[in-house]
Parts: sequence; C-alpha cells; structure tokens
Amino acid sequence: MTAYGFFAALGGLSAILWLRRHRVGLGVTDNEFWAAMWTLLLGGIVGAKGFFVILGWPHYARGELRFWADFGTGFVFFGGLVGAAMAGVVFAWVRRLDFLRGADYFAVALPLGHAFGRVGCFFQGCCGGHPPHPVQLYEAAGLVVIAGVGRWVLSRVEAGRLGSGAAFAAYLALYGLLRLFLDPLRADGRPERWLGLSAQQGFALVGFVLGLTFLLWRADGFDSRARRRFADFGRSHHG
Repeated sequence: MTAYGFFAALGGLSAILWLRRHRVGLGVTDNEFWAAMWTLLLGGIVGAKGFFVILGWPHYARGELRFWADFGTGFVFFGGLVGAAMAGVVFAWVRRLDFLRGADYFAVALPLGHAFGRVGCFFQGCCGGHPPHPVQLYEAAGLVVIAGVGRWVLSRVEAGRLGSGAAFAAYLALYGLLRLFLDPLRADGRPERWLGLSAQQGFALVGFVLGLTFLLWRADGFDSRARRRFADFGRSHHG
C-alpha cells in the first residue's frame, strides 16, 4: 500500500467511525447508514472522475490518457463533493429523510477525513506546492480547524440555535476560502484560467458564496423566528 493509500484509508475510516457514532443524530437506521455510505461513495467517485474528464478532456482527445486504463489517474475533489451531495439528496428523497440534518454531520466528518488524505498527498509527493511551501500540510491543518468549527456550529444546530444546514454551509464557505488562498501556492499546474482564477479556484469561489449565503440566510431566519416567539411570549404574559 502506498503512503497516500494508507492515509486515504485512515481518513475514510475516521470519517465513517465519527458518523457511525452519531448515527442517531443523522436520523437513520443502521441499514440506512451503511446504504447511505455506499451511495455517497459511488456518487463521489462518479462526480470526481466526471469533473476530471471534463477539465482534462484534451489529454483524452490526444490519447495521453485512456478512461479505463488510466481510471486511477485524476479525480477532482469538488466534483466528488458535488456528486456525493447529489447522491445524498436522492437517497434522502427516496428514504424520506432530512438531507440538511444529515449534511450538518458531514461538516465535521468530511474535513476530518480529507485532512488525513492531504497528509497522504504530502508523503506521496502529489499536489505539492512551490518551494518552500508544503501546501498539502497547510490544507490539512486548515481542514482540522474547519472540522472544529463545524463541530461547534453543529452543536448550535443540535441545541436549536441555528437552522439545519448551517454547519454544512459553514464548511462550504470555509473550505472554499481555504482553497482560494492555497491554490496559488500549488505547483502541480492549474492551466484553466477565467478572470485570473483556475477552475479549482472557481469551484472554491462558488462554494464560498453559496455556503456563506445559505449560512447567513439560515441564521437570520432562525433568529427572526426566535424573536417572534420571544415577542409572543411577552405579549401573552403582559398585564
């Protein structure tokens, strides 16, 4: 097993064990939990590979890469995130589950597992940065911080102080911001440019905007409801 394979497996195991520990909070049965894990894994693989094929199509057109023969080469994290999220939406709809409720727990598990994966990248020598920047370790450290923030926001969701989806929105915003700052330090090539941003930075910017917008909307809406309940309580006890 390669160093990357070891840390990737360790990251996946850590994320699954954390989610398994919070299965009740996810609102799923034991069978639904494992079915969801396999569904999200499949969605993530399809999305990650699909985004890579789209962005790297010239390599396939020139015959430098072959889809099945080189299947293990090239996956885009943001594509995997989108694919897994779409699979999660479908799974929740079929099983009549609350997607946002479950997504909040992934705001902790996902960056936790991802952090181990980035450590694996460092030891494998992939996704490196321009000297002297160990950008993989920078990202791993940032992901640990994001997991901690996600756990704090999740605790507020569980306490009823924030609406469902707030923790996952915070994850999207913070990880998008992290990638916006770190990607210019990467030395593995980001040739796709649009308004001075690479494709990866473009995805990160979209994640940041969507996450921040949803987080502010959920927080504002929840606070508004809380203020109305407080006002109703005051009127009912007046005089």
